[in-house]
Amino acid sequence: MFGQVQPYFTDDTGRLFRDEVTNTDNGDPIPMDIEFGRDNLGANQLKNFSAVLVDSEDARGAIVQYSLDGGQFRTLGQVTENVQKLIFPQNDQLIEGRDINIKITHNDTGDPTVVNGISVYYSMKEFGISEV
Repeated sequence: MFGQVQPYFTDDTGRLFRDEVTNTDNGDPIPMDIEFGRDNLGANQLKNFSAVLVDSEDARGAIVQYSLDGGQFRTLGQVTENVQKLIFPQNDQLIEGRDINIKITHNDTGDPTVVNGISVYYSMKEFGISEV
């Protein structure tokens, strides 16, 4: 194990263990599920969402989903490249909301997945809020 970083942990009795560094458990893939949390992107106004850029490593096959304003998650697409822009399906209507939540799921025995970040492409639909 020379030159490799290994995680160590102890049990309740103080015994020290060296853990494996894999994304499998006895040969079965360990599912990865990342939820970024609701984000209003700095403004509570209504927005038109157009795309999500996913910057990742070894995430081919991962599923990207989105939720608007705390609603149900919908599938946006599947990652096929390390840096990939996924376009929202328009179907003659704009995808709009005040906040967005992104979820990325992956279940593979290959190299461990790394998500470096996401960028959301949008335009403002409302430009001011009148508070009473």
